[in-house]
Amino acid sequence: MEMETKYTVDTIQKGINVLNLFKNHSKLSFTDIQKTLKYNKSTLFRILYTLEKNQYLSKDKHGRYELGLNIFILGNQLSRIGKLKRGSEAYLRELAEETNLTSHIGILEEMQVLIIEKYDPSNSSIKMVSRVGRSVPAHCTGQGKALLAYSSRKIVEKIIKNYGLQSYTANTITQVDEFFKELEKIKEQGYAIDNSEHEKNIHCIALPILNEFNELEAAISITGMIMDFLDEETVNKNIKLLQKTRDKIRERMNYVK
Repeated sequence: MEMETKYTVDTIQKGINVLNLFKNHSKLSFTDIQKTLKYNKSTLFRILYTLEKNQYLSKDKHGRYELGLNIFILGNQLSRIGKLKRGSEAYLRELAEETNLTSHIGILEEMQVLIIEKYDPSNSSIKMVSRVGRSVPAHCTGQGKALLAYSSRKIVEKIIKNYGLQSYTANTITQVDEFFKELEKIKEQGYAIDNSEHEKNIHCIALPILNEFNELEAAISITGMIMDFLDEETVNKNIKLLQKTRDKIRERMNYVK
């Protein structure tokens, strides 16, 4: 128990304890919260003020606290991720086995790519180091470039401003003009290729997944070693398999009108 509490941050834990009260109550007054948790009033005031300022709590017209907008945004995001995982898992597993490459699905989250599902082929001795729940750069990965190509220029510029175009390998695109040309090319051809731009000797093909309103939802990809993408015929074959998988996922998710 000592090890469990050693690394917790007391103020954050108190804030979580406040939020946990709303599992069983839709609204609570300051007095209700203070009586239940028995926190010092001034400490509780600061915690509630911080949660309210960040829209994790809000007040009704009577001054009672209730869950705020950001709680529902996080809940919807979790629901969206779960839906994408359930709608894609069987097809991504099938794709990994058919291509003998690692398949991924990811979304643009906090200006990076969040991997939400991954499947390694069962008969391959080489396993990709990518992990579900891990974020990877957007500007130099197949999924990232596919996602950015179908995002607004404003979003792309914001990512460049915050993260830059950091060089990971000799093939990473680091010039802004060249990068926007790359995104235009991706949108024109409908797929992105990571030519060892994030990791040496690793190649990747990625496609965006658009919903029924033609809005960006996610991206799927297949990833392997350079030797897995040696000739144009193999690349084209894998692009077609990826497209078929994308179409199956869109149909399963009711993204097709």
